[in-house]
Amino acid sequence: TVQGNYHPLTMISLAVNYAISGTDPLSYHFVNLALHVVNVYLVYRFILMLVPDHLFIALTTALFFGVHPMHVESVAWVSERKDVLYALFYLLGLMSYLKYVDQNTRKYLFHTLGWFLLSILSKPAAIVFPGALFALDFYRRRKLSLTLITEKLPFVLLSLVLIFLTMKEQTAVGATPMSEVYDFSTRAFFPFYGYMMYLVKMVWPFDLAAFYPFPPLRTALPLSYLVSPLVFLATVLICFKTWRKHREITFGFGFYLINLILVSQIFLFGSAIIADRYTYLPYVGLFFLVGWLIDQYLPGKKTAAYGLVAGLGLLFAVLTIRQTGAWESTATLWDNAIRNHPSAKAYKSRANVFQQAGDFSNAIAYLNKSIEMNINDEGAFHSLGVIYFNQGLDSLALANFNAALNLKPDYEEALNNRGSLYAKMGKNDLARADFEKMAQLNPGSAAALKNQGGLFLQENKFAEAIEAYEKYLARHNNDAEAHAYLGIACLRTGANEKAVRAFEEVLRINPGNLSAWHNLSTAHVNLQQYDKARQYLQSAFEADATNENNLKAISKIYFSMGDTANAYAIFRTANQLKGQ
Repeated sequence: TVQGNYHPLTMISLAVNYAISGTDPLSYHFVNLALHVVNVYLVYRFILMLVPDHLFIALTTALFFGVHPMHVESVAWVSERKDVLYALFYLLGLMSYLKYVDQNTRKYLFHTLGWFLLSILSKPAAIVFPGALFALDFYRRRKLSLTLITEKLPFVLLSLVLIFLTMKEQTAVGATPMSEVYDFSTRAFFPFYGYMMYLVKMVWPFDLAAFYPFPPLRTALPLSYLVSPLVFLATVLICFKTWRKHREITFGFGFYLINLILVSQIFLFGSAIIADRYTYLPYVGLFFLVGWLIDQYLPGKKTAAYGLVAGLGLLFAVLTIRQTGAWESTATLWDNAIRNHPSAKAYKSRANVFQQAGDFSNAIAYLNKSIEMNINDEGAFHSLGVIYFNQGLDSLALANFNAALNLKPDYEEALNNRGSLYAKMGKNDLARADFEKMAQLNPGSAAALKNQGGLFLQENKFAEAIEAYEKYLARHNNDAEAHAYLGIACLRTGANEKAVRAFEEVLRINPGNLSAWHNLSTAHVNLQQYDKARQYLQSAFEADATNENNLKAISKIYFSMGDTANAYAIFRTANQLKGQ
């Protein structure tokens, strides 16, 4: 699983991209876009199979599917490869099922099951596929029977397995916090709100954002939430009134609802009330309905119908081009979210970008704004603590680390950083307590081992420091700093051969580390290997010919070898360098 989802085909496809271009984004975006273009064609073919003599409806559905700005997130966001990939197999499955229904050929049912399996291995959202099959049965006027139900059982069983795994994994990664925050009377409005807002954004796709926050706590719900059940009931009533004469209406709304229901916040997954990407497949039903309505109410006026669709398509395309600009970088993404739908998460995410760029004043301002909007976000307090820690503002750093740990006592990263701060402040007992708690929470915590090693080194407990660093380096062998501290502890205990190996590892990782050359020479001097010691110091001198300490160390080596003439000559040169 990855972040609470099991989608191996998606991960394999991303691995192929990585094999091609590493972290260069070009190939990833190319594949996402190519898959989306294929999906546009498949939508066209699927609708044409559904209504064979209605080319206009198929073209309208495919055009709107292809250029609608609500689909930008599914295509422009590399991580949403799962959307475009699962949709491809999903659409192929629907087309295969229509062949089975229309031709009554059993092999197409097995083909459908195969496509469904590929879709569900691309994104768990495909578990609603059996519902879409029943929607096609309804549209094809198949009578409800035992055969109709039993032929869906393999699909339902696969869906149940994925439902169980997805709910288990989503809960394990903490993706359901909102169910503990909002009471049932409030949560009951959330699915209806999503159902309504996706309808609104289909016809009015403005003010889109990467994140739409839940409503504020401890305040009355906005009017839009309160009226949303009425919108849902209105569409249900329309379907009930028209299903016998115009099944297209019920099918369009039904396909939309079936493919939306999993992400409609009936069960509160994630931290956003709605998301643009959730409309990728559900909108096929609505776009089909729009195409059918235009075809119905502009009979014999094909020029006007095509002109209307072309005009809407052009508008959507322009809005899509504008919306892709929001996805240009992390900064533009969260600037857009703050502009259109300000939230604590958006401010915190933008603050992280400022922090990475070294703009700490803006980072602090945005984190404080985030905390104003959500005072229960331990991550925002921790980020503030890290900034203040790096600026040497220890009291402010400590206050924010404490705030983060008050909200989440088992916050490992905050324990680690507060422990490091305590060690810096000379409060070793408090530092040790934080590191020990980290080790209890996560016995395999590498950060706890490294910090414990640093604390032991500071307290001159060199044997304990060596043990901690060796355990840490068994997992993180490319940490030059840890190798260096291990080497220093070994020097202090007289384990010179082990010190040599540690400092050689430092130079393997960072060949230009002057202190490692110095320490290596010290270890070799202790081992009375003067030629090697002199070689390392000579390398240090060549790297930094203005450093008189390099020459003084070489002078000491000659003195240890009994070569006082060279020792004094080099020492005089070192003093001359110092004078310069």
